Amino acid sequence: MQQKLSQIFQNCLNHLKDAKLPKNNFHFPVIGSINENEIELRTVVLRDFIENNNTLVFYTDFRSPKINQIKNNPIVSFLFYDGVLKEQLRIKSKSTIHHKNDISLKYWEKIKPENRRDYGSKQSPSSASNDISSYIEQDWINNTEDFYQNFAVVYNEVLEIDWLIIKKEINERARFLIQESGSKGEWLVP
Repeated sequence: MQQKLSQIFQNCLNHLKDAKLPKNNFHFPVIGSINENEIELRTVVLRDFIENNNTLVFYTDFRSPKINQIKNNPIVSFLFYDGVLKEQLRIKSKSTIHHKNDISLKYWEKIKPENRRDYGSKQSPSSASNDISSYIEQDWINNTEDFYQNFAVVYNEVLEIDWLIIKKEINERARFLIQESGSKGEWLVP
C-alpha cells in the first residue's frame, strides 16, 4: 500500500510539472484566497512548477485584489481537475509575492511583447470600466516596458495535496503532507 501511495504522489508531481504546458488539462487551475471573511475564487494560468521545492507559479497584476488578499493571508488553495482522467488535485500552499525583483524580471523577460498588454491597463483589475476595451492604453505596443511595474509573480509552496480519482469500480483518494524531510501520504475516504 505504501508503494502505491508514493507512486500516486510522484504522479501528482508529474501532473504539476506538465500543467505548465498550454494544452495540458491542468493548465488553468482555480485558486482560492481569503478576502476578509469571504473566499474569493478565480482561474489562473499555471506558468511554472519548480520541482526542487514544489512551488507552483502564476502571474498577476500587482494592483489586483488578490495581491492584498495574499499579503493578509498567504495560504492559498488550488483546484486542478482533468475531466478526461477524472482526476482532481486540491492543493494548499503558502504564497510569496515577487514584484520588481530578480524573480519577477526573469519571468517578465519570457513574456512575448504582445502578451505584456495584459499588465497595461490604466486602472487596476476589478475597477469599473466605461466599455469592454477602454481599459487598455491606445499605444500599448510601444509601451510594454512601462507595464512591468504592474507585473507580479506569485510563488506558491505546496504544503498539502489532496488527490482524488473517480473510477467506475471504486473512487480513490489520498492526502500528502509535504515537509522538509519529505512527503507523508495517507489514504482518505473519497
